[in-house]
Amino acid sequence: MINPAKLRLFYINFGHFTDHMLMLIFAKAAFNAGIDFGIGKDLAYAEMIPYGIPSLILFGACAPLAAYLADKWNRSGMLTVFFFGIGSASILTGFAQSLLQIGIGLALIGVFASIYHPVGIAMLIERGGKVGWLLGMNGVWGNMGVAGAPLVTGFILAQYDWRMAFIIPGAVSIILGLSYLAYTRSDGVRSAVSTENKKDQVGFAPGWQRALVSLA
Repeated sequence: MINPAKLRLFYINFGHFTDHMLMLIFAKAAFNAGIDFGIGKDLAYAEMIPYGIPSLILFGACAPLAAYLADKWNRSGMLTVFFFGIGSASILTGFAQSLLQIGIGLALIGVFASIYHPVGIAMLIERGGKVGWLLGMNGVWGNMGVAGAPLVTGFILAQYDWRMAFIIPGAVSIILGLSYLAYTRSDGVRSAVSTENKKDQVGFAPGWQRALVSLA
């Protein structure tokens, strides 16, 4: 039987991979999408990239809201919303019938992608332990998402088209969300999640003021 703690860590880390992977699909698929919408090869990439700017802005701008909702509700639930939300947004982008719809789909990806860092990182450290190691390994998963995005997208583009480059990873994210939801509802895990949700917010360590002054 798989250790529930290790399985929990897998979902958190794979969430980081998914976060960066889906955010960067468009960087590789933009050219093919532009050609599909009738833009000439010389201008396809340049004219398509601006449609991804709102996604990048919302990726950062919505993070405080995601953190607020996680504190008011619960982090595990927000991670579930992340998997379903970013997966659905990616699939919707793959079905876009206009450039405006692509922009809206990408913006939704940015909104749901903003959930991960304030929620996933908090979940990673809330149980204590070797926090430095946990954060380091989590960073590796995130970087694998950055590195894997052009490779996975390029492979799908070679086999199918730009639409499937969004739809397939989106479907994988939703499947992962279903799996995570089943995990959180399994015996022994529900009580642990409930206990975590009742905990106070993680506070600053004693002496944080002196450390802040020293760094400044």
